[in-house]
Amino acid sequence: MLLLYGLCAFVALNLSAGAPQEDLSFYEQVFEEVDPDMILDNERILQSYLKCFYSEIECNPHAAVVKKSIPEVLSTVCGKCSDKQKSIFKYSLNKFIPAHPKDWDRILSIYDPSGEAWPKVKAFMES
Repeated sequence: MLLLYGLCAFVALNLSAGAPQEDLSFYEQVFEEVDPDMILDNERILQSYLKCFYSEIECNPHAAVVKKSIPEVLSTVCGKCSDKQKSIFKYSLNKFIPAHPKDWDRILSIYDPSGEAWPKVKAFMES
């Protein structure tokens, strides 16, 4: 999105657009009110998210929601995201990928094994 909150938030932000109305405020809070820097700048927290995304540890509730969303967020390039969520997604990726290229490659190998999403995500990041 990890990252990735980025993606993490990364990479998960799209859930609010498709959430039932009663769940909307939860998803808005999870994906719009969390500071991505809080995750990306804290190595301990970031590593717990990454290990969750790699299925190495049990995920905390927020990381689990993000993990579940990664494939769709990548494949649609955050297509169901609000403008604010797209901004958070882009910011998170532009911060995470240069700082953690090996982790990004691992995420892509898991969630984009065909390599179809990455060119579109890269174009989005550069737009």
